[in-house]
Amino acid sequence: MTQATEPGPVGPGASPAPDTGRPAERSHLVALLEDAIDLAAVLDWNGSLRFLNRAGRRMLGVSSPYTGPLDGLALVAESDRPLVINEVLPALRADGWWTGNLALIGSGTEVPTRSTLRVQPDEATGETVLTWLARDISTEKRVFETLRGKIFEDELTRLPHRSIFLDRLDLSLRRTRGGPGAVVLTFISLDRFKDKNDRFGRVIGDELLRAVGQRLGAACGPADTAARWGGDEFVFLSEGTPAELGPMAVATRVAEVFATPFTVSGIDLFQTASIGATLARAGETTTDQVLRQAEAAGQMAKQRGGEAIHLFDEEMQARAQRRAQVEDALRGAGERGELILHFQPEVSLRTNEIVAVEALLRWQHPEWGLVAPAEFIPVAELSSLILEVGAFVLDAGMRQRAEWQDTLSGLAPTVAINISPKQFIQDDFAERVAATLERTGADPSGICLEITESVLMNDLDGTVATLRQLKGLGVLLAVDDFGTGYSSLSYLRAFPVDIIKVDQSFVSGLGKDPEDSAIVEAVVRMGQALRLTTVAEGVETAHHLIELRELDCDIAQGYHFARPAAAEAITPMLRAGKDWLKKA
Repeated sequence: MTQATEPGPVGPGASPAPDTGRPAERSHLVALLEDAIDLAAVLDWNGSLRFLNRAGRRMLGVSSPYTGPLDGLALVAESDRPLVINEVLPALRADGWWTGNLALIGSGTEVPTRSTLRVQPDEATGETVLTWLARDISTEKRVFETLRGKIFEDELTRLPHRSIFLDRLDLSLRRTRGGPGAVVLTFISLDRFKDKNDRFGRVIGDELLRAVGQRLGAACGPADTAARWGGDEFVFLSEGTPAELGPMAVATRVAEVFATPFTVSGIDLFQTASIGATLARAGETTTDQVLRQAEAAGQMAKQRGGEAIHLFDEEMQARAQRRAQVEDALRGAGERGELILHFQPEVSLRTNEIVAVEALLRWQHPEWGLVAPAEFIPVAELSSLILEVGAFVLDAGMRQRAEWQDTLSGLAPTVAINISPKQFIQDDFAERVAATLERTGADPSGICLEITESVLMNDLDGTVATLRQLKGLGVLLAVDDFGTGYSSLSYLRAFPVDIIKVDQSFVSGLGKDPEDSAIVEAVVRMGQALRLTTVAEGVETAHHLIELRELDCDIAQGYHFARPAAAEAITPMLRAGKDWLKKA
């Protein structure tokens, strides 16, 4: 067959031809190729094999030894046959070689390969043949698809990954700039999803999230994008929405996704959602701003009790701007000396002595003055700033304890330090506490770390492990705001804690609200049964004090005794011992 002859089918087809020419050299090459891990073949222009090594026979499911002709094109996967006709053969005629991805059919299954075919003269016969090398890339393809999924898709719902969504949001804001349309961003938070997760288990919970993702994806039009934002939260982007329709039209469309129950593993589950929406007019809003607005509107919807829609408005805009200002100003405030600690006494109801003080953070801004904790603490908690602020409080609280133990000796009080949820769940939190103790020189037995009840219930195994690490350091542990969460007696017994603090919302109703009084009494009795110290927060009246003493509560804290004050004002009270009230 001459070079000008039209190539016939290319593919495996025959056993090795007899050795001619240089038989010794050829036999060595055949032996080497037989042991190669990739397919190696020699074909003539008609597609008949002159040689196919062991790896090739195994890959293509060809019998060994081969006993009859094969149509080379038949060994190519159906999807890639047009590639052979339209690209491979023309390239061989024009350039004498071709390389690329080619899927083959081996033993009934598709095998993706990286193949190279080349036109070669056969020195032994003088004919023109084709050499073919092919590497099985099945593993590489699976790895690529897995990585691609992780990069571009949410692993659970298969909706676009968060980073992809952010790119699309940014592109939408750029694209609509100067145009008649606008961008509507909707923030979706599933109502009481944790309850379903606890009731039916994580597997059903994950299936429910997948079902929600599928419906949101199906609700997307050509200009829409839905994505899972994280946990049980989703976002929905609609580009080019007419301004006169506003975000309510998009939010209502999203709400319809939750109008009917989701069937999960044969169970019909009704799942509602709190939806916040904002309209980003072209050229007026940045990606960060529109995200803040939608999330703030979603939080307002959540506060209404769920199954609600809230639109971002001018009042929310002002609050969002203020939050952004606070967040920017709070960053680095500790290093600038703007953060200070005040301390509120905790008084023994048996001896009237101050036995502990709670460290409470204050922010003295150079322009705004004293910023209320209710304003800046929530802002810090919603960002990574709470770790920076929490580290400051931990360090400053321990330093003050070290100072008191040096100057007051046995009169030095225990210093109670509040730990934020984000602090507590850090993998190295116990190590950070240990390092701070060593750096400040504080006596561990004089430090009490207060963790809220709701945080303790999130990950029981992880919580117990962290608490045991902390107890190993010698510090005291308190459950703060007890009664507002979901812990049971069995869980409380599993936690190596020393103190339970009754939330002030229950203490305020002592003697007036039967339900609050019953809760306080139950907590005190539980503490006594478990040999835990009980502390009542928010004691503001003499009546509260009388009620708590009748219940035999251990310690009380509140405005009835003293307001929080700087360490300089607390020190004289501590020096006075039992007569401290005269100094207050």
